[in-house]
Amino acid sequence: MSRASLVVAAGVLGASCSYRGTPIPTVGITTSLEGKWEGTYSSKQTGRTGSILFQLTAGTDSAYGDVLMIPARAEEAWPRTQYQVPEHAHVAPHLLRISFVKCEPGKVSGRLEPYEDPDTHERVITTFEGRQYGNEFRGTFSTTFMRSGGVAVGEWSATRKAK
Repeated sequence: MSRASLVVAAGVLGASCSYRGTPIPTVGITTSLEGKWEGTYSSKQTGRTGSILFQLTAGTDSAYGDVLMIPARAEEAWPRTQYQVPEHAHVAPHLLRISFVKCEPGKVSGRLEPYEDPDTHERVITTFEGRQYGNEFRGTFSTTFMRSGGVAVGEWSATRKAK
């Protein structure tokens, strides 16, 4: 992620040290997720990148966190033969909400609240899954476009910054 993108992410997500994010229902064994997590995601298909902030206290049924999506230039996001893409130079970052997280020993999965894709303006649903490697999670995500049925995939990772 570029320096400018990190500044935007820090400003939007971390305006104060008390940032907790949106409450997220969790199920399963949450002890492996305890702490404050920070990470990034990217998709070569869409050209998008973003930041992930997530915080969980073990023994609770909710975590707190959000995802900041930083879209690529709209005209570069999808091949014209596959999707109709609006003609505009840049799309502003979007704050996406995590709607559900399922925890298992060494694994996590979940989904984001449905949102409008900034390039195609289609409603999309994103699911994610990942594996834990000590104080790091690495995984993949899949975004399904509701109208066209297209699917975009990507990768994400997050590192525990504090317990």
